Amino acid sequence: MDKEESSETACEADLSNAEQQPKRKKNVKGAKPVLVANILNTEYSIVKEVLKDVMKCKLSHEVEDDSAVSTKDWDIYWNDIAITPELLSRMKPYQKVNHFPGMESLSRKNLLGKHLNRMKKFYPKEYSFFPTTWLLPSDYNNFKRQFQKKTKIFIVKPEAKSQGKGIRLVKSWTSIRREEHCVVQKYIGKPFLIDGLKFDLRIYVLVYGCDPYRIYVHREGLARLATEQYTTPKSSNMKNSFIHLTNYAINKNNAHFEYNVEADNAAVGHKRSLKFVWEHIEKNGGDAEKVKCDIRNCIVKTFCTVQPLLAHIYKSCQP
Repeated sequence: MDKEESSETACEADLSNAEQQPKRKKNVKGAKPVLVANILNTEYSIVKEVLKDVMKCKLSHEVEDDSAVSTKDWDIYWNDIAITPELLSRMKPYQKVNHFPGMESLSRKNLLGKHLNRMKKFYPKEYSFFPTTWLLPSDYNNFKRQFQKKTKIFIVKPEAKSQGKGIRLVKSWTSIRREEHCVVQKYIGKPFLIDGLKFDLRIYVLVYGCDPYRIYVHREGLARLATEQYTTPKSSNMKNSFIHLTNYAINKNNAHFEYNVEADNAAVGHKRSLKFVWEHIEKNGGDAEKVKCDIRNCIVKTFCTVQPLLAHIYKSCQP
């Protein structure tokens, strides 16, 4: 998951044991209790602003002598990286964190590909919503055989990098080192476009529990657009990331990148609202409601690939 984009992505919340939350003492008679938010491992200013100015939390950076996060004096712990099982096992019933242990099974490209491919073997029809995927170097020989027929275009993604770093298009297996650790997929050569530009969607998902799953999808989200007109990949444009990639970290460096400075106008700029996308689909003869339904199904099926793992890790952390 992109580090720069993690502030946009879905937040997984460990909100279990809420019924066990003890009543907290009020600071002043008649006053509401002040929640303490530990932001030791948060570098995003928007998170700190919301915790302080919107939720009226007291901010804390407390650590223990062994540099582990203290579980003594906070109610909320917002972390930009994975939560360890050790931390969860030491938490008090009223304390909340924004990740479940084990979520790297979805956030890392190679692990996500592994789980999706495994489910596709058992349920090929239900898991046909993602392109054919190879995990290199283990699938190198199988991937090499794809070039015995006509020329194809593939997209190569480093298994653990972010912000679009290292992503490239290839049309020959010789462009990838045998020992390279990466995820390779068939490139979608005829994507749906907005104003002639490729785009992706940022869908916000809240996981409220993992056993059983309770999953919520936000009504709003973002569309991120590439910054140069899309053309079918060929030797002359395959290295142009502004055409083929939609990562904000890449496209913001293009002189053509346009920021949207009008809150009431979602039809301009290279970041647009999800509402605009639904309207665009309808105007172009599509069925936005069906697309929404398909997206929700993809989300549920993707989380199903790791549910046993998440539930096992979570239960093993409980005292």
